[in-house]
Amino acid sequence: MIESCLDTGGAVAFWAACEFTDRDRLRAGLRPLGLDEFVPDPRPPAGVLKDALEEALGGSRVLIRPLADRDGFTVVKEERGRHANAYATALVARVRDAAQATVEYDPFDDRAAAVNAAFRRHAGRIPAAQLSACLVKVVESLGGTRLRPTGAVYWIPGPKLDAWAAVARAVEAASDGRPSAVYVIRHRLDVDAVRAVRDAVVGEVQAATARIAEEVAAGDLGTRALETRRQQAHDLRDKVVLYEELLSVGLADLHRAVDIADQAAATASLLLAAQPPASAVGV
Repeated sequence: MIESCLDTGGAVAFWAACEFTDRDRLRAGLRPLGLDEFVPDPRPPAGVLKDALEEALGGSRVLIRPLADRDGFTVVKEERGRHANAYATALVARVRDAAQATVEYDPFDDRAAAVNAAFRRHAGRIPAAQLSACLVKVVESLGGTRLRPTGAVYWIPGPKLDAWAAVARAVEAASDGRPSAVYVIRHRLDVDAVRAVRDAVVGEVQAATARIAEEVAAGDLGTRALETRRQQAHDLRDKVVLYEELLSVGLADLHRAVDIADQAAATASLLLAAQPPASAVGV
């Protein structure tokens, strides 16, 4: 049976992510918690190269522009004049082998060593946006919910606070450079707190079910996409049940909203399956 939060309380959680986080240290910290699946995949080499060029060669009068194939960049120096500015290509750097993550330079000179060193550092990092996306997935996996529709402030159920504290320690220990900070404000669940969390869940589920219904109604989803929408509806139903138990409240309106979204996706799947193959049309 799910433990109610009326006695255990919960916590408001938010964070300030540093510019870069060491991916291997983050994975090592989350693995004992069974949460390492949420660590972002390694970044594409071209994205790593851009950060390396900016670190090693960047400046107020240096422009780094992507090549047409998006596999490399041109480093351009700007010379400001009284009547016009002049631009000259200083360096071209391109990912030569994506699997080996090697870079070729034109011209190849002493700048290559500085860029390569920065490239190796950035290859093992994840930027702040990816760290935040990882933490949002962790919050969801712990049964948490966003307190603001746009995110940034979340709520963690009392029974999961020890796990969240361990996540916070892992994230802060994985900071590369300026530290990240994960904040937790613990509280008891009084009437006002229950109302705040309940309203947050209602808003989240209503927005998600409306999105599913809108996407299904557009009529351009295939069989796999419709199955994904049905799974999303099932996950939302599980969340509604979870919060009914955690808060000891009834959420009948949310059950109806989830049912509508699920039925819409199921009906669309049946209609799609009943259609003749495209090759048979007009025969």
